[in-house]
This record gives sequence, structure tokens and C-alpha cells, in this order.
Amino acid sequence: MKYDVFVSYSRKDNDIVREILKLLDANSITYWLDTKKIGPGSEFMADIVEAIENSKITLFISSIDSNNSIYTAKEVALAFNHGKYIIPYKIDKSSFSKQLQFVMTDLNCIEAVPYSVEKAEQLVTDIKALLYGDRRSEVVNVPTREYVDVSKWDEPHNRFLQFIKKVFEDK
Repeated sequence: MKYDVFVSYSRKDNDIVREILKLLDANSITYWLDTKKIGPGSEFMADIVEAIENSKITLFISSIDSNNSIYTAKEVALAFNHGKYIIPYKIDKSSFSKQLQFVMTDLNCIEAVPYSVEKAEQLVTDIKALLYGDRRSEVVNVPTREYVDVSKWDEPHNRFLQFIKKVFEDK
């Protein structure tokens, strides 16, 4: 099955997530949520991978708890590697964990601090614009993300690029 949104979150943020899901439902936006889609005895990790692959957008509900969850870090990394459009939605002032910083570095975060229903309504309006409106091309045309293998670089002629290459080779 295809979904509009994969929701990555901490279960400790259930109250806020439920409010957002009600708004998604009211706007006929389909979503995948672990507690609704993973059944007893299922291979939940495979289910999560399949759901990310079959979703257009990954909505990461960013909080102190989700930022410290290895599961949400893996979900966001999978979305990144599959070229999915990722929306970081910050519901508190916590910083991204080291596991998330790489992916979040160049993404525009939506600040919803302090959280309110009005801010959640704006989130859903933005998601609708990405799915059906004037921002649709952003979801379809997510830039290709490739890892750079510096060992295959030709020696740069520019001194700055030589320095950068050396830094990466030394790691």
C-alpha cells in the first residue's frame, strides 16, 4: 500500500501525534503509524522499511525523546537513503542527536515551539501543498543523495579543495 506520510516519532509524544493524525485524517492525507500498522508477531523492522519506501513524505516529530531514540534515527536515515522528502517538526527546543545531525544539517525545520493546534494545522497545510499543491515538485524532485568516496577523487588543483580532501582522507 502507498502512503502520503510516514510518521517517525517517540511514543512519549502520543498526545501531540494524535492531534496531528486527526488533522491528517480530516484532510484525507494517508499515513503510516507503527501502532496502527504493525500487528502482533509481525516482522516490524521489515514493515517499517516497506512503509518508508511506500511513503512520499517522512514526518519526523522532533522532541527530546525522539531525538534520543535509535529507532527514529534509523527511520530518518532510511528515508534519507531512499530519497524521501523529510519534514523535521520540532515540538520542543531539544537538539538533534548525533545520529540525526548528518541528515538534518541542510533541512529546513518547522519550529512548533510552543506546540499548538494552530501550528499543527499549518503543518498539514504545508503537507497538502507538497502533496497536491504548488510545492508538489519538491516531493517528486528530491535531490539525489550520494555519498562521496574521496579515495576516488582526482587530486584537486585548488588549495582549498586539496585541504578538504586531506581532512576527509585523515578520518
